[in-house]
Amino acid sequence: MAKQNFFDLSGYQLLPEANRASYFYISNVVSNYCWQKHNFLPINTSTILQHKEGKFSAFFAIKDKKHFQKFLQRFIKNPKLLDRVEKFITLNRERGIKKITKKPLALLTNKELGNLLAFYYLQNQELHKAAMTLRLIDRAIIDCFRDSFPLEKADYYISNLLIAKRQTFTTQENLALLKLASEIDEKKLKINSVICQQKLQKIYNNFFWLTLGYFNEPLSTLKDYNNKLINLLKNKPQNKLSELKNKISREKREKQKLFKILSPKFKKIVTIGAEATYLKDYFKFSANKLQYYGEAVFQEISKRMKITVPDLKNLSHEDAINLISKGIKYNYKRAQEYLRHTIFISLTGKVKERYEGVLADKYEKLFLITNKNTSGEFKGRSACRGLVRGFARIIHSPKDFSKIKKGDIIIVMNTGPDFVPILNRVGAIVSEEGGITAHVSVISRELNIPCVVGIPKITKELKDDDSLEVDANKGIVKILKKL
Repeated sequence: MAKQNFFDLSGYQLLPEANRASYFYISNVVSNYCWQKHNFLPINTSTILQHKEGKFSAFFAIKDKKHFQKFLQRFIKNPKLLDRVEKFITLNRERGIKKITKKPLALLTNKELGNLLAFYYLQNQELHKAAMTLRLIDRAIIDCFRDSFPLEKADYYISNLLIAKRQTFTTQENLALLKLASEIDEKKLKINSVICQQKLQKIYNNFFWLTLGYFNEPLSTLKDYNNKLINLLKNKPQNKLSELKNKISREKREKQKLFKILSPKFKKIVTIGAEATYLKDYFKFSANKLQYYGEAVFQEISKRMKITVPDLKNLSHEDAINLISKGIKYNYKRAQEYLRHTIFISLTGKVKERYEGVLADKYEKLFLITNKNTSGEFKGRSACRGLVRGFARIIHSPKDFSKIKKGDIIIVMNTGPDFVPILNRVGAIVSEEGGITAHVSVISRELNIPCVVGIPKITKELKDDDSLEVDANKGIVKILKKL
């Protein structure tokens, strides 16, 4: 197929936005919400989403970065819109859970189950509308700071000013466990006592779906929480709790100090950005909770149609719905073709293109492949300051955790809550995603791990055991010695 028959990206700036391991149905969700018209949260941004060999990559395609500033202006003029975004997230999460749990799934007909699956996909798309809105705000705010201040100062402001007023759910969970561990230690209680287990159960009930993600991330169990509590009790939990509270207070004071010297314009921007940081975390908390309940729908269809859950999740929405609703046979050969490589192109209400297999290969070669970095030096944004040397470990998903050794520098597309238990072993983090609200940006600062974010394709540029220097004061990663 000739180049001109594709959606032509000539003249566009192609900006990498997201990258992670994923089932195909999630990529389908993302492409659909970027195309859908939406009165409250109009995206109106050309997006390219590539699903290839179990991973998706998302790009914004724009002709002028003023596009993001126009989007941000809507929220500067009316900051209350972010309150509506939060209510929108809550509404769609709870609506989805209520529908899924309304009637025992085993009592539904195949057609009813197919309709429920379609509804689940739609609720995911609605939730992701909010996430995309927050990503666009994120982009605009980074540009505002970097266009107005020297680079290092801009990144310092971004890291220290855009801390949410409300604590992330990972911090909430950590505080709850530390408080319980401190109480057990101070009162000499037995961890297996009824009152301790009741309190632990309450913490578990509030947070256990945090570790879910877009691929095969494991769900936390009560045993996992019990083990966390045991480990906290080994290391003076009162001291750890005090350290965490002091850190939160220090960050708050530093933010207040910097906020005072900002112009009125940047005070408005910071207020919006800080709230967006929390809402991005709230979105993921909500999407994970909906996903937990949605898992039962996949399990029921899997049982009836004699197809594995991973195979079902790797079908397109249309194929999965037709499989259960109409009994249309699973086309394994076709599924393998689009699973190997599919590219979706979306522009709200105007463009909806999909290239599979060989066509996706051609489109990638024409528009998406960039030249390999041969300089041995990569520039990103500092998310948490520090200078570290160590060996690279490429981490795509939890199955790669076992290869991490103490002091290693992990190279990731992004992190998620499922990464938190292993982060105490790492010396530094380098990430492809670079947004203010990206999990890696937030968690690296919370755990005080030197971190450089926003380096496209870094998981492909580096290899395990490459010797690196991560200068997270300047946002620079250097290869000292290649494997």
